[in-house]
Amino acid sequence: MDDVFDAFPEFDTPYTFLLTQSGGVMGDITVSYEAIGVFKHRDGRSVASNQETRESDATLHIRPTESFIALCSGNLVGQGIVKDGAKYNIIGQTIGMDFSHYCVTLARRA
Repeated sequence: MDDVFDAFPEFDTPYTFLLTQSGGVMGDITVSYEAIGVFKHRDGRSVASNQETRESDATLHIRPTESFIALCSGNLVGQGIVKDGAKYNIIGQTIGMDFSHYCVTLARRA
């Protein structure tokens, strides 16, 4: 069975993982790691109470062999990602089918 990396090689995307001291992207950046994962961008607008709000989030599939995973004990929430100059906070994390990868939910920073 193919994993997400084999199934979608055209979506392989270089990104920078930002490991922070305080567990949040606003903390001091201690180390950055270059990696390649499968990035899926979602961008849209929602309307509530007669106001339109821009929503921008994304998911990133990360290989379990990336060295930075062990450095944060597998807890990627609160760390950061930079892709094509855009900065994202990791706000959620799940493990892919058969533990073949990590899938993180990203929220774009303003």
